[in-house]
Amino acid sequence: MTRQAKTEPVWTSEKYSRARDAVYALNRLVKPASRRRRGERKGHFTEDRRKALSLLDDPNILGFGVGPKRSGGKEIDDLSLVFFVKRKLPKARLRYHAEIPDRFLLRTKEIRIQTDVQEWGGTPVAHSTVSAGASIGDVSGNSGTMTLAVKDRSSGSPLLLGCSHVIALCGNAQHGDEVESPAAGSRPTVVGRLLRSTRVDPKVLTNKVDAAVAEPVEGVTFDNTVAGIGEISGIRDLTLESESSVRGLAVRRCGISTELQTGAIRNLHITTRIIYDQLPGDPSVRFVELVQYDAPAAGGDSGAAVVDDSDDPRVVGMHIAGTPDATASFFTHIQMVFDYLKIDMLS
Repeated sequence: MTRQAKTEPVWTSEKYSRARDAVYALNRLVKPASRRRRGERKGHFTEDRRKALSLLDDPNILGFGVGPKRSGGKEIDDLSLVFFVKRKLPKARLRYHAEIPDRFLLRTKEIRIQTDVQEWGGTPVAHSTVSAGASIGDVSGNSGTMTLAVKDRSSGSPLLLGCSHVIALCGNAQHGDEVESPAAGSRPTVVGRLLRSTRVDPKVLTNKVDAAVAEPVEGVTFDNTVAGIGEISGIRDLTLESESSVRGLAVRRCGISTELQTGAIRNLHITTRIIYDQLPGDPSVRFVELVQYDAPAAGGDSGAAVVDDSDDPRVVGMHIAGTPDATASFFTHIQMVFDYLKIDMLS
C-alpha cells in the first residue's frame, strides 16, 4: 500500500511566514517613529522605508495582507503578499500611482515575496454600529472599553462615552483626535473624533471623573446593547439611594479583557491613588468619591459600564481601575460622569 505524501498546511508554510513577515515589516516602516534596527544596513532601511511610505501615500492602494493569489477570478493555493486597490490599472495608466512589482523586495528582511493585486472598489466602510462594551482606543495605542452611547445635552447629538485615559490622553489630546474601534490591529477603523474630556491631573487632590466623549464619523452609529447583558434601559443614580440599599448591591460588567463579570458593591466614598501609565513623571493620581466592587478586572476593561442585576439593566457607574491582584475594582458614579461632561443617555 502506497502512503500519500503529507502536504504542508498552507497557513503554516514558509510562504505564509515570509508574507506575514513582509506585512509586519511594512507596518513598522510606515510608522513616523520607525528607526533602523540593529543589524540592518542604513541603505537597506532607507530604501525599504521609502517604498513603504510610497505605498501608504498612494490613494489607490487601500491596504495589504496575506492571502492566496487570484487568477481568472479563482484562488490559487499559493500565498502572496496581497495589495488591495480601489481599481486595478494597467501600467500605462499608473502615472503617479505606485507600481506593485510581481515580486516585492524587502532588503531589511532579505526576502523577495510574490505579490498579488486585488480590487476592492473603495475604502472599507466603518462599522455601521458600535455598541457599548466594544473595544475602543486612540492612535497612541491606548485601549479600553466603550461605556455607553450618549447624547450632548445642548444639541442632542449622539456621542461615544469612554475613559479619558483611553481616548483623550488623560485630557491632553486635541479636539478632533481620532477614536478607533477595535483598538488593536495594524489598520484600526476610525469610528469617532474626540469632542471633549476631563483632565486626569496629578497636581489635583480631588479628581473625580476620568471620561471623554467623541462624535461619530460619517456612517457610524452608536447603541447601548452590551454583549452578555442586553440592552441598557437607563441609568441608576446611586447617590440618591440609602447606604443600606447600595452596599452589597449585585452588579455586572462586560469589559474587553475579562468579558462578563459579576460582583457586589463593597465600599463607598473611596479616596485612593490610581497609577496612570499614560502620564509622564509621577503617574500616581489621587481620586475621590469612588465606589469599590469585587468583580475582577484587567487592563482594557477601563470604561466598561457597571450595571445593576435587574431584568431591565441600568448603569450605575463607569469602571476606571482595579487592584493588581484583581480582588477589587472601582467605578465612578454614572450621574457624576454625565454631569461633568454635560451628556445624557442616548435613547
